[in-house]
Amino acid sequence: MYSPIRRIGALALVLTLAACSADQVTAPTQMKASPAGPDASLLGGLLGTVTGVLNLTTNDAVQRTTPLAAPITVTKQIGYDGGTLSIPEAGVTVIVPRGALMRTTTITMTARAGSLLAYDFSPTGTTFYKPLVFNQSLRGTNVTLLQVPLLRLGYYSDPGLLGAVTATVSDLLVGVTNLLDWSFTAPIKHFSGYIVTCGRVADFGE
Repeated sequence: MYSPIRRIGALALVLTLAACSADQVTAPTQMKASPAGPDASLLGGLLGTVTGVLNLTTNDAVQRTTPLAAPITVTKQIGYDGGTLSIPEAGVTVIVPRGALMRTTTITMTARAGSLLAYDFSPTGTTFYKPLVFNQSLRGTNVTLLQVPLLRLGYYSDPGLLGAVTATVSDLLVGVTNLLDWSFTAPIKHFSGYIVTCGRVADFGE
């Protein structure tokens, strides 16, 4: 008399296991959905942008202990597969990740002469589907450990906004400082120029 009950129990167990198996198969498929817009997650959730206008003084701009005697320019054609621009004399490297550009583009980076860690990029106005990774060595600069939490990458739209030791920026980009190799990394989503600062975030936009 227990045989039908056992059959029903066994059937229920099979259906339960089948349902669990179906859940395990479909869950990863849901996680593969493509993002609707450009991927801006290269450097994680630690990064952000503060927008406004800030006039940097000699106390705000990071400076080289030995100024560059003349501008240094590098140019490279970079396409969908990405690439790297580097100026070792200035301690700067910019990585263009795969998928940041949809077509091959001639990218130019110029380290400006003088003590400021300032760089001009072209073509001006270029935007990217993924943020570029800007990395600046802090060796040979006046940055101290106390200033690390204040480091920012400032965006300027026109080279004329930079003086010998001052600058006017419209964005301050939060980045990450690597204490092991003493470098600062931040994202770049568009061109034209960038300068490493000890940004006064509290005063920004006032």
